[in-house]
Amino acid sequence: MTAVGRGTAGPATDITGRYRTTTVVAWDELDALGVLHHARFVVHAERAFSRLLDAMGYAYHCDPAVRPERHHVVAAVRLAFRRPVEGPGPLDIEQRVEHLGCTSLAMAFTVTAAGTGATVAEGTRTVVHVDWGTRRPQPWSPEFRQRLHTLFSEHDLEARP
Repeated sequence: MTAVGRGTAGPATDITGRYRTTTVVAWDELDALGVLHHARFVVHAERAFSRLLDAMGYAYHCDPAVRPERHHVVAAVRLAFRRPVEGPGPLDIEQRVEHLGCTSLAMAFTVTAAGTGATVAEGTRTVVHVDWGTRRPQPWSPEFRQRLHTLFSEHDLEARP
C-alpha cells in the first residue's frame, strides 16, 4: 500500500481518507453486448470491501469466533452507472466511509476504468454487523472502530492485487 494524498468522507462521519484497490473483470462477466453486466459491479464492490477488511488486519476466517468482524449482512446497495465497461480488464475502486453507526457501516465507492480514470459507476454499500449465532445486529467492537479510523484517517491507501 502506498500513500496517495488526503480525501474527505463527508459530513456523516469524522473518518476521512480513501482506500483504493483494483479488481479485474473477467470475460465471463460480460453480457451479450460485450460490456460488464450490471449485477457484477456489486461483486467488485464486495471484493474491494473484503480487501479493505484485510488491510485492517481482519483476514477472512470461516469461524466467526476467530474473526467476528468479517460477519455482516448487506442492508442496502445504491448504484449509479455512468458509462459501460467494455471488455475484460482492471477496475479501480475507491472507497470512503460515509457513515459508521452503532451496528452499521455505509461505504461510498467510485469505480473507474483503470488507466483512463473515467468514472464508470458510483454508489454506496451499507452493511450491518451481526452476531453469528442469533443473526441479530450487534455493535462494531471498539477495536474495529479504531482500526477503521486509523486506516482512513492517517492517509489514503492504495492496494494492488
